This record gives sequence, C-alpha cells and structure tokens, in this order.
Amino acid sequence: IKSKVYKVMTLFFVVVLSFCIAGSNVDARTRTLSNETSYFTTSDIVTHHVDIDFDCVDIHKQPSLNHPLLKNHKIQLYPTFTRNIMSKRPSYDGKIIEECPIGKIPFHKKIKRHQIEGFQSNSHEYHSISLDTNQTMTFHGGCAYIGAYNLTLTEKQYSLSGFWVESGPPSNLNNIFFGAGVMPNLYGDSQLHLTARWTADGSGCYDIHCPGFVQVRSNTYLGMVLSHVSSIGTFRKLVLVVTIKQDKVTGHWWLCIYSWLECFGYFPKELFSHLSSGASIVRYGGETYTPPGMVSPPMGSGRLPQEKFRNSGFMERVEIINSEYNQIDINPRTMKINKDGNLSCYDLLYRGFEGGSARHAFLYGGPGGRSC
Repeated sequence: IKSKVYKVMTLFFVVVLSFCIAGSNVDARTRTLSNETSYFTTSDIVTHHVDIDFDCVDIHKQPSLNHPLLKNHKIQLYPTFTRNIMSKRPSYDGKIIEECPIGKIPFHKKIKRHQIEGFQSNSHEYHSISLDTNQTMTFHGGCAYIGAYNLTLTEKQYSLSGFWVESGPPSNLNNIFFGAGVMPNLYGDSQLHLTARWTADGSGCYDIHCPGFVQVRSNTYLGMVLSHVSSIGTFRKLVLVVTIKQDKVTGHWWLCIYSWLECFGYFPKELFSHLSSGASIVRYGGETYTPPGMVSPPMGSGRLPQEKFRNSGFMERVEIINSEYNQIDINPRTMKINKDGNLSCYDLLYRGFEGGSARHAFLYGGPGGRSC
C-alpha cells in the first residue's frame, strides 16, 4: 500500500511540475520581447516561385543603361566584397529553379506604367514608422531580417517593409529603399514582391520602372514574388534577408538577399550626388500610402507591436555597415524611433539587444484604419 501511495504522489508532483514549467513558458512569451524570441525559429525565404511574367533580355541591352548618366557605364558582374563567392540558387523539391540563360537577365514585364501616388511623401495619406540611426557617421549600407507577411490592399495603395540608406538635404535627398512591398498599382496584384526604390536630385522610381538599376544575376530580380511568407500566430517565421552594401572599390550600391549574400544587381554611384561616397542615415521600418478618402492600409503583419512577436511584424539581426565597411550590430544608444500619425494605426517597439539569434530586433506595423 505504501508503495502505491508513493507512486501516486510522485506522479502527482511530476504532473504539477510539468504544468508549472509550461505555464512559465507561456508567461515568458507574453511578457517581453526578450523572453519571447527564444521560443521562435526563423529561416530564409527560398524564392522558388517561377514567375512567367518576365522576359529574358541581353544583359548589355537592359533598359537601365539608357540612363544619360550611364551612357559609358561598364557593367560590374560581381561586387568586390564577394567576387570569390560563387553562390548558387537553392533547389526546391529536387528541381533546379528556372532562370535566364547565360548572358541574359530577367526583365519584369508585369510592371504597370502608372504613376505611383504618395511617392513624394508629402500628404496626410502617407505614413511611415522607423528606427533610425542618430549619429554623425558615414554609412556604407545595412542589413535586416524582415518577417514577411501577405497583406490585402486595394489599387493605388501600397505597403512597404524594409530599410533605407539616405544622404543629402530634404530638397535634394538621395535614398535607396530595399525590402518587400505590396503594390497592386505597380505589380497588378496584392502579392508580396521583392521591391526597391531610389531617388536622386528630385527624380527616381521603383524597381526597373525607369533606367537606373543594373541587373547582373539571372535568377533573382526586383519585382519577383515572395511566394513563401509567415503566418500570424505561428512559432516558425519566414524572413526575407536583405542587404544594401556599397562597394568600397567602385562605389556602387549593391542589393543582396539571403543570409549567404546573393548580390543580384546595383545602383551605380553615378546616379547620385550625395550617396556616391556613403550615406548619412540608415532607417529601418515601414511605410504606407492610400489615396485621399480611403482607409489607410496595414503595415508589417497588419497587427500592432503590442500583440507581440507571435502576431506582429518584426525585424531582427538589424545591422549597419559602418564607415570602415564593417557589418556590425546597431547600437541602441545611437538609434531613435520616428513615428507619425495615430499610434493605434502603426507603432514600433524597440528595447535594444534581445540576445540569441535575434540580436537587435524590433516589432512594428499595425492595421491602419480611418483615423490615421
């Protein structure tokens, strides 16, 4: 009898102890971002989606070379910081991804030739929220792991998530944005696309909408669909790893994806009057636009940071490329949060170093709405 009582009591304590451990884990996930991130896993998006809406054109006849400043431009096939790295696009289900033949590059023919409203960011219908560098330094790029989510938008709206390198006065700002975007008026759908935008001397555009960006890889291109994205409420998140890095030798600004740094094209330094020698600010976050009279669209995952890592949009492993061309963690003492509009629409939460694989991470975004 004593033996039976002992076994029953032992089992009781094991059950109680297991319940307490499980309960403490749940509390940790809902208490702070630091404790929360350790329960989640992230992995690169492998863009295996084959988009039929592009043509393969000769690399030396791509529209970017029609820019007057690039009349005598010599194409740089590899950045000097990765010239010895021959990265190969991953396979999916045992199949090699379709790509253009050697000597040709993909040209996305689905892009609409419409004016993208809100480009000048000078209206009440435009909103942004970002974590910005706030120090006197010359930056040569940055990197971030961006949680990728599908969003539902209507025509003429857009929602972007990524980061910018900027330099110059407001009246003559030079900048490059790189990340993910939902832009029905540009792409003709509400899917998530690999997106870039640049401005210089009062002009500029998205992706290859106008001459400027030089494409050199045959399997990754601006405008491509990011077919695998994260789901709200899950513990496993898919991230888009994006890097903007200035080549120390040529001065060109390269765009790279994946954690193994696949660089697929660049903005030549000749395009810029203020970014040619580096950036004065790096900004991480999101922006949205909606036409007058319409409800503001969602940003990030469409949920506020107060809904925690499991639901909110996020960026992790946020880094800068400093004046010595070294890629390092951001420093919370030299960062500032910029918010505009109603915080019930969009918000950003950053507490500094989170530890683990997330390192410096923040939550951002929101549902948008009528009161923004």
